Amino acid sequence: MPPSRRHAAIAVLLAALLAAPPALAHAPLFARDGSSPDPAFVIEDPAKSWVIYGTLPDGPAARYYRFRMEEGERIYATLQVPRAGGFVPGMVLAGPGIERSGTIPPYVEVPEGAGTITVPGRLPEQPEYEPFTPSKLYRLARIDTPAPAAGDYTLAVYTSGEGGNYALALGYVESFTVGEWIRIPVDVAAIHRHEGQPLLLIFAPMIAVLAIGAALLLRRRRSLFTLSGAIAGLLFIGSGAMTLMQTAIAAAGTNPGAALLLTLAFGLIPVLLGVSALLVAFRRHIGAGERIAMVALGVLALVTWAGLVVGPLLAVVAATLPARRHTPS
Repeated sequence: MPPSRRHAAIAVLLAALLAAPPALAHAPLFARDGSSPDPAFVIEDPAKSWVIYGTLPDGPAARYYRFRMEEGERIYATLQVPRAGGFVPGMVLAGPGIERSGTIPPYVEVPEGAGTITVPGRLPEQPEYEPFTPSKLYRLARIDTPAPAAGDYTLAVYTSGEGGNYALALGYVESFTVGEWIRIPVDVAAIHRHEGQPLLLIFAPMIAVLAIGAALLLRRRRSLFTLSGAIAGLLFIGSGAMTLMQTAIAAAGTNPGAALLLTLAFGLIPVLLGVSALLVAFRRHIGAGERIAMVALGVLALVTWAGLVVGPLLAVVAATLPARRHTPS
């Protein structure tokens, strides 16, 4: 592909990624406590859109999350599981001023004097396609209500029978800190692990790309600039291949519709950045333009989650390394 067309393709796909619907962007949390209301997992900003990944043992069992709301603020939560089966948890929201709705399971603890809303989980016939991760999910239950009074609220996820992994989406304001944005590629791998995928499957595309690239790089001596830039490019391509494989897994058995195009952009941008990095790395003459291009590719890769964080760092480092090829003595 000529450079002008390649750059145009990257620009179009990058625009598609940055224009992703905000509702798809949830910051992930991996909760480790919350087995009772006293050490409940505390959500500091309940309006921010979080996805909390947790696990329930075989029941009866519950996990508790606590957050503070002001009167009239929106409480929004959805509960989902990664696969169909016997594990169908539900939710109980407890807090001041809530009018009681539904029957509280006897093993779920609620604060004294709190009102409650109980929403049992119901398994849908078909899973939904989630393009941001990407993954498939079964949405079981939802709570969407204004806080009737200021105070602390507790949300319990419970099961009376079989245990398993679940995801609790809480909040509705989509925002990321810089650290959360940069960490997304690592978090996504952890999410797929939480879904039950083995690590070897998750990283298989990356391993294959790096193995093929290593075989080509070792055929002759390369400069440090070329080695660092080429490895960065391979990491970009490998991360794109990982996303494309997960897209295929998630799309099977769902109806992704136009959301599939968004996920394809997530997968193709790293591939195009990787090809560009390889072309720059293997240029015969390396000057200031090539070094600037490598830094630019590293920055673009970082903001578009290409290369699992390591790739962008290697691209930036490559710009500082010598470009002279070493020959055997």
